Amino acid sequence: MVEDITETGSASDITVVCADVDGTVIASDLLYESLLHVIKKHPFILLLIPVWLFKGRAYLKACLAERAVTLNVGIVPLHEEVVGYLKEQSSLGKKIILASASHVTLVAKVAQRLGFVSSIVASHDNLNCKGSRKAEAIRDHVGDVPWEYVGDSIADLKVWSHARSVVCVARSESFSHVVKQRFPGARTIKIKGVATSTLFRALRIHQWMKNVLVFVPIVLAHQWWNRDGFLSAGGAALAFSLCASGVYVLNDLLDLESDRQHPRKRKRPCASGELPIGMALLLVPILFSAGFIVAGWVSGKFTVVLALYLLLTTLYSFRLKALALVDIILLAILYTIRIVGGGVASNTECSQWLLGLSMFLFLSLACVKRFSELLVLKQRNENKTWGRGYSVGDIEQVASFGSSSGYISVLVLALYVSSQEIARLYKNPQVIWLACPLLLYWVSRIWLLARRGLVHDDPLVFAMKDSVTYVVGFLGLLIFIAAKYLIG
Repeated sequence: MVEDITETGSASDITVVCADVDGTVIASDLLYESLLHVIKKHPFILLLIPVWLFKGRAYLKACLAERAVTLNVGIVPLHEEVVGYLKEQSSLGKKIILASASHVTLVAKVAQRLGFVSSIVASHDNLNCKGSRKAEAIRDHVGDVPWEYVGDSIADLKVWSHARSVVCVARSESFSHVVKQRFPGARTIKIKGVATSTLFRALRIHQWMKNVLVFVPIVLAHQWWNRDGFLSAGGAALAFSLCASGVYVLNDLLDLESDRQHPRKRKRPCASGELPIGMALLLVPILFSAGFIVAGWVSGKFTVVLALYLLLTTLYSFRLKALALVDIILLAILYTIRIVGGGVASNTECSQWLLGLSMFLFLSLACVKRFSELLVLKQRNENKTWGRGYSVGDIEQVASFGSSSGYISVLVLALYVSSQEIARLYKNPQVIWLACPLLLYWVSRIWLLARRGLVHDDPLVFAMKDSVTYVVGFLGLLIFIAAKYLIG
């Protein structure tokens, strides 16, 4: 729906309407779409980008378009307000032309998708069709026929100066005002800007709760009054959070095509077009840099741990998440690294028992995540996951892996109660036996909820929003306090 179209001049003699594509007709950018599509399949092509760019933007676009022949343009989000306007103009007998700086092969796919486009003007091997070059290309294409241009960016100002009629697609009032000052007869189609809530969703602020894991080593070591240790652990949590948000944005960019085919993930900011890809690409290095600045303040050793975390998460985003079993094992490792990072930051030793329990427990939660995704597919009568190495037929095996590893984590806790090391921290360690049935109940319950289809997205975040988890946690805390202070 067009929210606001105001007209201050007549364009009754216009028979041709030329529309930009990137950011105008589509809520994305075909250059970025093709770039992400290519580097996801062949990451090392990133090394060739500067070489191609050195030969010119037109050459870069041609090289990417040549390698992005399988890019599914049919699922790229559209600006329905703009498409509706163009359909209306087409129904009035006007000729619709797509005029884009993107490569001609990709623009042709958009034109084919729309169905009412008469012809296209776009970049090719020797021409970057942008700004004044686009205006010249349009004039060469339509001749002396008066034409209207629909655009959305500063680069379109040079095109509008040659058009008979101006239509501005604006995310903000300020841009609309600039265009109307330059072209008093301009009309405006308003589209939604980037809201603060959209940024928060892209950064997955709620996922930051997972980084409370960095406090586990210092708490379990009973260094409750170590102010500097807790302060350093807090810095570690912030560093992990910033880098994790950067990885989430990067992951969303690399998963654009698969997310757009997912019933729930297609609503994510990047997949839906609410967050421009260019802005998302800018966020990634900013978040990574901020994370490492905080890590440098914590300690040099923690910076190494954070670098390892970032390396593994990047490998996961580019390739490893598509490998069955490798992905869930790596997820378990990434959770455990948070605990290791907390120990390094607070200068607290992580026991082998803690690391063992963490690996098996987090492997169970990673399996819950994959199981829940497979369950959605099964309910939709689909077979193959989007960008994952599983099929619906694997669902029971994944459940078996997950429940088994969850129960092994209970076994590790039981063995810890029987170990020699526990006597150094607790006066009455036998009380901790009571924590075993609690953990057994919690693991069994989360798997029961997963089978009922009640666990969505990240199971650890689900647990942190679950009231029963807090009850179990409180009872567990009482058990460990009793073991610490009660004399047997």
